[in-house]
Amino acid sequence: MMALDVGDSTQVYAAFLVFLDLMEGRNWKDVAYKGSKELQLVYLQGCPGEQEEVKVVVPLPVHMSLSHERIRRIMECVCNQSEQEFTLAAVDSDSTVVYYQLTNGFVVPEPPDVIEEPDSKQCKKKRKKFQR
Repeated sequence: MMALDVGDSTQVYAAFLVFLDLMEGRNWKDVAYKGSKELQLVYLQGCPGEQEEVKVVVPLPVHMSLSHERIRRIMECVCNQSEQEFTLAAVDSDSTVVYYQLTNGFVVPEPPDVIEEPDSKQCKKKRKKFQR
C-alpha cells in the first residue's frame, strides 16, 4: 500500500487495518487495494461474503475531517456510474473500525423481517418474573 505513494502513513495504516478486518473478521473475498492520486487516498474493493457484487470501502483515520464536497469527490472518483454508493470506514487510534454506508441521495430501506409476536401468556410470566 505504501508503494502506491498516495496519502500519508496514517491513511495507509487505516487502510491496512480495514483490509485485515474485511479479510479476517468479515470474510470478504477478492479484496484489493487501489489508490487515487487525485484524492491522495487508498481505497479497497471486494466482495462481501458470498455476494459477487464488488463493493468499495474508503478507510480514513477518525481525526480526518470530511466536508460534503470531499465526500462527493470521493464518490465520483471511486464509484462506477451504475453503483453510486460506498462504505466509509472510520478508524480510531485503538484500531476500532466503524462503517458508514454512503449513497448518492436517499435509498428506500429494506423491509424488516417478519417477526412472530410472542404468546401473551409468556409475556405476562416474564413481566411478573422481572417485577419480583
